[in-house]
Amino acid sequence: MPHIEVDEETKEIIKETLSQMDSPVEVNFFHSNDCGGRETNWCVPTEELLDLLGQLAPPEKLIIKKYDVVKDRDAVAKFGVEPTRIPAVYFGDGFIKYWGAPLGEEVRAFIETIVRLSTKRTGLRARTKNELAALAEKAQKRVYVMTVVTPSCPYCPYAVLLANMFAYESKGKVVSIMVEAYENPDIADQYGVTGVPAVILMREGDPMGNMEFVGVPPEHELLARVKEYAGVQ
Repeated sequence: MPHIEVDEETKEIIKETLSQMDSPVEVNFFHSNDCGGRETNWCVPTEELLDLLGQLAPPEKLIIKKYDVVKDRDAVAKFGVEPTRIPAVYFGDGFIKYWGAPLGEEVRAFIETIVRLSTKRTGLRARTKNELAALAEKAQKRVYVMTVVTPSCPYCPYAVLLANMFAYESKGKVVSIMVEAYENPDIADQYGVTGVPAVILMREGDPMGNMEFVGVPPEHELLARVKEYAGVQ
């Protein structure tokens, strides 16, 4: 069973980063004792990471709620969690989802997502924010942006962070999903992923999406694709 190991110097860096938090951020963690029957129990290190971040964040700024997918059926139904995708971390009502442990290189984007949601400073261009705000009003269906990653990929965090900020600025009309490839090989196989980050877009209600980017998508190109899938000009 894997565990996280974080030295004191790294803890201080994380604490300093989280000290920028302003508004509270809610994180919902879904797990089970056997982690969905996975060969490797990634629920344990994910919980350890969340506990550590909760300790290092300013008081009452990072709200972590934990749900056992076997026992907490109401929460599973409320958030629409797929028990086969645990460990799963959902921000808020699930407009940002992590299917798999946000470890390795992904830790950076995970922490940065917390800070940006808390400060409401997404780092996106003004035009992008305006167009995502308009999409939030006009789009009839959600657009899912699934970013397939691996823990050792140095570029994947940038793609995930970009999608996460699209989700926030669109008020959830864009749903960002980080998919850890080794923990979700069926998704990687389904889309023929051979390189990461692989960015898949899917319209709400469609049975399957399309792989639109391999590599970190330019902000304006991701915006154009998202608008296309949302049916918004």
